Amino acid sequence: MDTNTLAIYVHELRNQCLHTEASFNLFNQAMNSKAGPGVLFASQMILLPASQLASLLWPTRARSRGRGEALRKALQLNEKHPLNDRRLAELWERTDQKTEEWVAATKGQQVVFDYVGDLRQLNEGKTPDSCIYRAYNTETRVFYYQGVGYNLQAIADAISDVSGRVNAVYRQLFPDLAKAEDEERAKAAAEAQQAAKPAPAPETPAAEAAKPAEKKKTPAKKAAAKKPPAKKPAAKKPAAKKTPAKTAAKKPAAKKA
Repeated sequence: MDTNTLAIYVHELRNQCLHTEASFNLFNQAMNSKAGPGVLFASQMILLPASQLASLLWPTRARSRGRGEALRKALQLNEKHPLNDRRLAELWERTDQKTEEWVAATKGQQVVFDYVGDLRQLNEGKTPDSCIYRAYNTETRVFYYQGVGYNLQAIADAISDVSGRVNAVYRQLFPDLAKAEDEERAKAAAEAQQAAKPAPAPETPAAEAAKPAEKKKTPAKKAAAKKPPAKKPAAKKPAAKKTPAKTAAKKPAAKKA
């Protein structure tokens, strides 16, 4: 298999692994919400990419076996693998005919449709797998479709193993693209972490009252306005010297005769 052809198949295998991961996320959400229809829908959606992976890596047609061998060699996959299941690989082939065959095979028997829970609670647990059209057994983690049971935990583990191998080859073939995707995921994770931080809760009146009373600060007195410096008294002019008044010389008194 040439490098270009390998790159195309590896890209598709990686997409199917991502689709399976998205389906399992839906499944877990539905289980947490106890939404029965959602559990059945997500379970069936898990089998869709799982079947694609099985048929690409372990094709049942003779003319496609060479392709499967080349892909398994590139991914270093052993022949004995949980995804190497012919029933899984051919799950979506001739679906209408398989439905007709199931209806004919279960005619006159008690059958189970769209059930989520412990199957032991139905018919005292005596209902054979072949009479279960679609159901998920919460105790065994087995999803039944048209009389065949698929262990979803085993499928998750198997695809996790394949996904790790596919991503390793993907990084070799598309190093720049893988680096850009890593940076984008890291950025998205950081933004999600930031958004998850709880906002500070507003303080309640009780919390406010519990705070120690703060001393009221006495406003500082304003500094008194400075009085303008007293004006120096104007320098006194030196007093004018008074000229002493001249006194007339007293005449001697006249002598008496």
